[in-house]
Amino acid sequence: MSDIRNNGLQYLVIIAEQKKKNKFLELLNEHGAYGIESVYGHGSANPSAIAAAFGFEVEQNKVLITCLVKNTKAQELIGILYHDYNFKKPNTGIAFSIPVEGLTF
Repeated sequence: MSDIRNNGLQYLVIIAEQKKKNKFLELLNEHGAYGIESVYGHGSANPSAIAAAFGFEVEQNKVLITCLVKNTKAQELIGILYHDYNFKKPNTGIAFSIPVEGLTF
Protein backbone atom coordinates (compact mmCIF):
# COMPACT_ATOMS: atom_id res chain seq x y z
CA MET A 1 0.00 0.00 0.00
CA SER A 2 1.37 3.43 -0.94
CA ASP A 3 1.73 6.37 1.41
CA ILE A 4 -1.15 8.64 0.34
CA ARG A 5 0.11 11.49 2.51
CA ASN A 6 3.05 11.92 0.17
CA ASN A 7 1.17 12.03 -3.13
CA GLY A 8 3.24 14.81 -4.70
CA LEU A 9 0.25 16.97 -5.65
CA GLN A 10 -0.17 20.73 -5.53
CA TYR A 11 -3.39 22.76 -5.71
CA LEU A 12 -2.49 25.50 -8.21
CA VAL A 13 -4.38 28.82 -8.29
CA ILE A 14 -4.08 31.44 -11.04
CA ILE A 15 -5.84 34.81 -10.91
CA ALA A 16 -5.44 36.91 -14.05
CA GLU A 17 -7.16 38.94 -16.74
CA GLN A 18 -10.10 37.18 -18.38
CA LYS A 19 -8.70 37.75 -21.86
CA LYS A 20 -5.76 35.41 -21.06
CA LYS A 21 -7.94 32.53 -19.87
CA ASN A 22 -7.58 30.35 -22.98
CA LYS A 23 -3.77 30.70 -22.99
CA PHE A 24 -3.60 29.56 -19.36
CA LEU A 25 -6.00 26.65 -19.91
CA GLU A 26 -3.86 25.42 -22.83
CA LEU A 27 -0.72 25.78 -20.71
CA LEU A 28 -2.26 23.72 -17.91
CA ASN A 29 -3.39 21.01 -20.32
CA GLU A 30 0.10 20.82 -21.82
CA HIS A 31 1.53 20.26 -18.32
CA GLY A 32 -0.87 17.46 -17.34
CA ALA A 33 -3.11 19.34 -14.90
CA TYR A 34 -6.07 17.50 -13.37
CA GLY A 35 -9.53 18.87 -12.54
CA ILE A 36 -9.06 22.26 -14.19
CA GLU A 37 -11.78 24.72 -13.22
CA SER A 38 -12.21 28.36 -14.22
CA VAL A 39 -14.54 30.96 -12.77
CA TYR A 40 -15.06 34.53 -13.89
CA GLY A 41 -14.80 37.19 -11.24
CA HIS A 42 -15.22 40.88 -10.83
CA GLY A 43 -12.41 42.70 -9.07
CA SER A 44 -13.17 44.82 -6.05
CA ALA A 45 -10.89 47.72 -6.98
CA ASN A 46 -12.71 50.99 -7.38
CA PRO A 47 -11.23 53.56 -9.77
CA SER A 48 -10.40 56.55 -7.64
CA ALA A 49 -7.89 59.30 -7.12
CA ILE A 50 -6.18 57.24 -4.42
CA ALA A 51 -5.70 54.29 -6.78
CA ALA A 52 -4.35 56.61 -9.46
CA ALA A 53 -2.00 58.26 -6.97
CA PHE A 54 -0.41 54.89 -6.14
CA GLY A 55 -0.25 53.86 -9.79
CA PHE A 56 -2.79 51.05 -9.54
CA GLU A 57 -4.44 50.01 -12.75
CA VAL A 58 -8.01 49.00 -12.18
CA GLU A 59 -8.72 45.74 -14.00
CA GLN A 60 -12.04 44.39 -12.83
CA ASN A 61 -12.57 41.45 -15.21
CA LYS A 62 -10.65 38.55 -13.72
CA VAL A 63 -10.55 34.78 -14.12
CA LEU A 64 -9.78 32.37 -11.28
CA ILE A 65 -8.32 29.09 -12.51
CA THR A 66 -7.67 26.18 -10.18
CA CYS A 67 -6.32 22.67 -10.77
CA LEU A 68 -4.22 19.86 -9.36
CA VAL A 69 -0.71 19.26 -10.68
CA LYS A 70 2.33 17.25 -9.68
CA ASN A 71 4.92 19.08 -7.55
CA THR A 72 7.49 19.38 -10.33
CA LYS A 73 4.88 20.67 -12.79
CA ALA A 74 3.63 23.26 -10.28
CA GLN A 75 7.12 24.72 -9.92
CA GLU A 76 7.57 24.73 -13.68
CA LEU A 77 4.17 26.38 -14.31
CA ILE A 78 4.74 29.12 -11.75
CA GLY A 79 8.12 29.82 -13.32
CA ILE A 80 6.50 30.14 -16.75
CA LEU A 81 3.77 32.43 -15.43
CA TYR A 82 6.23 34.71 -13.64
CA HIS A 83 8.77 34.86 -16.45
CA ASP A 84 6.86 34.42 -19.73
CA TYR A 85 3.60 36.09 -18.66
CA ASN A 86 5.23 38.76 -16.44
CA PHE A 87 3.41 37.84 -13.23
CA LYS A 88 6.41 39.36 -11.45
CA LYS A 89 5.11 42.81 -12.51
CA PRO A 90 2.22 44.53 -10.67
CA ASN A 91 -1.31 44.15 -12.02
CA THR A 92 -0.55 41.21 -14.34
CA GLY A 93 -1.64 38.19 -12.31
CA ILE A 94 -1.12 36.07 -9.23
CA ALA A 95 -0.21 32.40 -9.10
CA PHE A 96 0.49 30.15 -6.13
CA SER A 97 0.26 26.51 -5.15
CA ILE A 98 -0.61 24.68 -1.95
CA PRO A 99 0.52 21.12 -1.13
CA VAL A 100 -2.30 18.60 -1.05
CA GLU A 101 -1.84 15.63 1.26
CA GLY A 102 -4.08 12.64 1.69
CA LEU A 103 -5.89 13.08 -1.62
CA THR A 104 -6.14 10.14 -3.96
CA PHE A 105 -7.95 9.72 -7.24
